[in-house]
Amino acid sequence: MSIRICMTGSSERGVTAYLDALKVCAADLEVSLLLPGQAAGELEAAMAAARGLLVTGGVDIHPREYGRDPAGTEMETVQPERDALERRALRHADSREIPILAICRGMQMLAVHCGGGLLQDIGQLHRDGRLQEEKWRPFHAVEVDPASRLARVLGASRVEVNSRHHQAIDPSRIGSGLSVTARSPLDATIEGLEAPGERFVIGVQWHPENMALGPEATPERAQARALFAAFAEAANSVRG
Repeated sequence: MSIRICMTGSSERGVTAYLDALKVCAADLEVSLLLPGQAAGELEAAMAAARGLLVTGGVDIHPREYGRDPAGTEMETVQPERDALERRALRHADSREIPILAICRGMQMLAVHCGGGLLQDIGQLHRDGRLQEEKWRPFHAVEVDPASRLARVLGASRVEVNSRHHQAIDPSRIGSGLSVTARSPLDATIEGLEAPGERFVIGVQWHPENMALGPEATPERAQARALFAAFAEAANSVRG
């Protein structure tokens, strides 16, 4: 029996890697795409039927979403319509307490949704500029809180990840109801968030959708697949 989830994105083309990863990690999931420009009624109907929400990566969130003026952001690529769409989707997910998996920009939007803020430009230390076919390769290490759900899912408290971002969660404004679960040992940049408790709400700053499609017999691929599988298991536990 299939399990329907909703997944946000900027365009159908932009979520290809996520869809490919779900096919190999959680084949029982069926995806309803939530894209900018969709009618509000379509989002409402899709979220009413969903058992989970996957918030994907993408361009910068507009600083007004967390009460700041633009300063160092890449304003030529922001998508206010997507910001608004994801706000609505997250509110729906919270109202029904369904699982959330938030990736890269998605984790940042999760924090903003919970009242948090972002550092608008942290430079290039975490920005991996490799070609798409190389995006699965680890870029730097991340230290994971061994007591976190994330560590249990990944099976490790130190992992190699493929982050590529120039913004980050503001450590002074993490967001209500969220805990930091992972940081970069390079500069303490926040790389993981989750909501304590039984509900599955996990955010990661890296890109498991690429790592899940990497070469066999690598711990990174196994850990990425475990994350998607755990999300699918959580969605499966939601009663329709």
